[in-house]
Amino acid sequence: MPRLGSKKSRSGCIQCKARRVKCDEIRPCGNCARYNVECSLLSTPPVTSNRASPHPSRSNAASSASPAPSSATSASPHVIRPPLSQGENVTGGWMEDLELMHHYTAHSYLTMPGVETARQTWGYAVPQEAFKYRFLMHSILAFAANHLAHIHPSRSHHFHLLGSTHQTASIKGLNEEISNHEMAAINAHALFAGASLISLNAFADTDGHNLNALIDIFALLRGLHTILGTTEPLIRKGPFADIVRQIPVPSEHKPPPLLSAFLVDIQALSTGLRPLYPDDRCNAAELLREALQNGIENSTYPALRAVMTWPMNIDTEYLELLRARTDQDVVGVFRQYCRIMEYAGTEWWFLSGWRNISQQFLLHS
Repeated sequence: MPRLGSKKSRSGCIQCKARRVKCDEIRPCGNCARYNVECSLLSTPPVTSNRASPHPSRSNAASSASPAPSSATSASPHVIRPPLSQGENVTGGWMEDLELMHHYTAHSYLTMPGVETARQTWGYAVPQEAFKYRFLMHSILAFAANHLAHIHPSRSHHFHLLGSTHQTASIKGLNEEISNHEMAAINAHALFAGASLISLNAFADTDGHNLNALIDIFALLRGLHTILGTTEPLIRKGPFADIVRQIPVPSEHKPPPLLSAFLVDIQALSTGLRPLYPDDRCNAAELLREALQNGIENSTYPALRAVMTWPMNIDTEYLELLRARTDQDVVGVFRQYCRIMEYAGTEWWFLSGWRNISQQFLLHS
């Protein structure tokens, strides 16, 4: 016997059917509009029915599902990656979002890099800012979902779907913010925190930890670099200052021997390439050396610093050469980066999926 007030939906969207929740069959449906994901009803003709539709049109839902306007100026960095396939546009309801927010404020924020005051900022001030900027809220929920996927392998598929959907919505919302508003003191903190979380989520949230996925992440990070660089001076004067405050590295502090060995190898590679290739190949090697050297001298997380900063500074031409994988000198620089990332993956959960990337390199090079 059907439940009181419940009607069987046979024409609902694919996303609602996958979650096993009732679809209101509006085009787009309310659930998809709420999470700003593509509704399958938009790509299928309406189903004729003997009964009149009792649902009025919802202009706010339709506008939420319309494509984001693209920026016409070069000042707005392009950070959107290809949308998820239709079958992957699946997310939970408000109960799942509450679970994610609870996990973030209880556990996930403690895994952020930085001193204790910086982590407290991530745990308290950043969520408060997220109530004013939906894209920041999506990036927080994506981070929590990816962390849950990491610590609960048996439910990783479910949480990765949630994380991917929130990550996509976060990137779209961030692009809309920088397209429609100038980066200024009023939105700088939300943009900085959102771009930072998107960067970490990019490494944690991926369909496969492979070379092509990593190169796509590099392209995303290069777009986010403009946002981070523009907003950081404003962050130093505001409530998120502890996140970017430099903590002096003790003079007696010595880098791990393995990182020191990596630095020697990269220095030799850069020196050897300079007379042969005074172009992007040599520049990429020197940038990697600088990233690791800077991390060792100025950060208590040198490997993580190098992993995050090097992709933001390399040239587009180098990325194109890397994607082709026909130049062994280009591949050689990238292999050194992978060694650093594998090392960082032993310390940071959002990089742990990349700990075997060098083996893939050997198989595909």
